[in-house]
Amino acid sequence: MQFEPAAEGRVSAHFELVEVGLLRLATSQLVEMLEASDASAPAEAADPALKRLLPDAYHDDPEAAAEFRRFTAGDLLDRKVLNAKVVLATLGDEPLDPISDEPDESLLQDDYDEAPLAIVLDPPDVQSWLRTLTDLRLTLAERLDIAPDGVPRRDSEDAPFLHDVYEWLGMVQESLVYAIDV
Repeated sequence: MQFEPAAEGRVSAHFELVEVGLLRLATSQLVEMLEASDASAPAEAADPALKRLLPDAYHDDPEAAAEFRRFTAGDLLDRKVLNAKVVLATLGDEPLDPISDEPDESLLQDDYDEAPLAIVLDPPDVQSWLRTLTDLRLTLAERLDIAPDGVPRRDSEDAPFLHDVYEWLGMVQESLVYAIDV
């Protein structure tokens, strides 16, 4: 996968179906988390990733932070959901598996031999992708407890896979930034 500049300010890339499945799954999970959240109280949220996606505006003043959140959090959450749904829409809704519309573990196998999926993004879609990729990486950074030096501190069974996904999403994001920066 490598984003390339295309006509009229667009960018394009070809994603392997395993990549499409991974993006769909991660983005769908992000949408579910955001839609299930309470924008007025992310500090009390069961999922610490939500606090990372909706940080307090005023760390030293809880009252001012709550007031700021009251006026902004709902719209911010709605925009994050909308951006993620744009990513899902640009990935298409055709089944990746002939039996199911849902991505499954067969998409993570190395021998999935289908032709890559061409993706073409117009400028507004690019912005939605960049924002959603950031949200996905922030969520994974929270799950992995990534330190400021970039080293994950969580050492669970799924940590290596999640770290690889985190790194891959960073490469996708970097490729997209380079494609629009020409």
